[in-house]
Amino acid sequence: MKYSLLLIAVIAAMITACNKDKFKTEPQVDLKSISPTDIIRSDVFTIKAEYTDEEGDLDSVLIVYKWYNGDIAVRPPNNANPNDTIRLSFATLSLPAKTREAEMQIQYEYQTSNLLSQGILSFTNVPTIRDTTATFGLILKDKAGHRSNYSESEKVRLQKQ
Repeated sequence: MKYSLLLIAVIAAMITACNKDKFKTEPQVDLKSISPTDIIRSDVFTIKAEYTDEEGDLDSVLIVYKWYNGDIAVRPPNNANPNDTIRLSFATLSLPAKTREAEMQIQYEYQTSNLLSQGILSFTNVPTIRDTTATFGLILKDKAGHRSNYSESEKVRLQKQ
């Protein structure tokens, strides 16, 4: 009997300890997937992630993208946007306000000039000069200025047409 009570107490303590760190003042983000991984002009690609925030006061999403030459991250091509970070408000992305935990989905259309057409953003409206590889990362920022961890996607192939 003593052992079963001790076992129950240990299991309860472990469950409490695991849930204790789930919500933090600084937002937490986990980029789950990006698809498709082989993208051509006018393709819509989707970034899926999950996030938590103790206060539920998320303000914006920073989307960081990196171009690659083999395994080495390089600056964006001259004809692309020279910035490597896009800042979007949660309101623009129609994400729920005052939510402590949720899934998010961000959609981009590759090489078009549509801006937020049906909730789909445009990613680089100029044609690439060659096939390239890229990753996308997310950072969340709350109204108090706290930033989340950085979570990055797997590499995707952006094809020239």
